[in-house]
Parts: sequence; structure tokens; C-alpha cells
Amino acid sequence: MKKLTVIVVFAFCFISCTTDRNIQSDAIVIEANSVLVDYWNFNSTTGTLTTINPDFSLFTSGVSIKYPGTGAGYMDSFSPGYDTNSQNGALAGNGIRTRNPSDTRYLELNVPTTGFKKVLVQFATARSSSGATQQSYSYTIDGTNYTTSALAVTFFNADIDPLNALVSLDFRNIDGVNNNPNFKIRINFGGTNANTTSGNNRFDNVTLQAIPL
Repeated sequence: MKKLTVIVVFAFCFISCTTDRNIQSDAIVIEANSVLVDYWNFNSTTGTLTTINPDFSLFTSGVSIKYPGTGAGYMDSFSPGYDTNSQNGALAGNGIRTRNPSDTRYLELNVPTTGFKKVLVQFATARSSSGATQQSYSYTIDGTNYTTSALAVTFFNADIDPLNALVSLDFRNIDGVNNNPNFKIRINFGGTNANTTSGNNRFDNVTLQAIPL
């Protein structure tokens, strides 16, 4: 009877600690010799945003997040953010929102990998109840032409905030991404609601981890 009680208590604690996020059953295992190259926790962001520099980076320049395109959509901060994928002891302070209409814009991650290989990008994401229902992922190795070639995860349907999920974009077996000053990632928005005038998709704790050459 005592053993059964312990099991029930453990199960309750596990469930109560995971109700605010979507845990991946096939979670990516970080390689032991990889390092944190870039990290955005967005805790210092406020108001409307055009270019967001990382909160931590091994590069001195050239690393940023933008929301280019056309139309009335824009990017701003929101609170509270998420602790999913938090690094360096950062608290769940702020995150960023890509506001609708989002089908004429895209989130752009400028993340050069000069001096690094085996690249893994991860982030926490969610949406508002009227936010675009689908995110689509692609990348470029020449700075201009985007592809999904060899990328295992190319789209995701985000949960409604406060539920959030960890998305892992695994470039570790894509050789063209290694040691590349032109590497960028693009997140497009589609599905239901993307062309409306309200709603948003949400992001927090964006990381790029890789192995030094």
C-alpha cells in the first residue's frame, strides 16, 4: 500500500509540472561536445520590435531576428513568457509575438555558423486563440534561396497559450549548414487565421547549439 501511494504521488507531481507545455516523445538529445552559440530569452524586449539582437552570442555581429514582409502585421513583446528551453538561468520573463496578418510576413533568424558544425536550433512556441494555426520552416545556405531539403521537421501546429511546445530544427546532418556565414532560417505562417487582423504566434528561448570546428 505504501508503494502504491508513492507511485500515485509521483504521477500527480509529473502531470502537474507538465500541464503548461507539450513534451516531445522524441526529444532531441544534445551532444555532449556542443556549445550554446546564440540565445534569445527576450526578457529585455518591450513594445514594437523590428530587429532583435541575441541576449547571448559567441558572435559580435550579424546575428538577429526580424519579421520582414508587407501588410499591417508587426512584432512585439508579450508577458509572461515560457521557461521551456530556458538557458543560463533565465526566468520566464518576456517573449515575442508575430502579429497577424502574418501570411504576408515571415520570421527570419539570421544565424551564421562560421566556425561551427552539427547545428541544432530549438525554441518554445505557442499561439493566441486567433493566431495562425501553422508554422512552416525552411532555411538557406546561400542567404537567398530557401529549401526544406533534408529537414525532418518542416511545419508545426502550435498550441494555444499558455500551453507551449518545444520545436527542434535539426541541421546536424546537413553539411551545407556547417561553417556557413550565410545561414538563415525562415518561419512562415499559414493555415486558419493567418490573414486576419487579430491574433499572433508566440516565441521564446530561441537557441542555436553547435560543435566548434
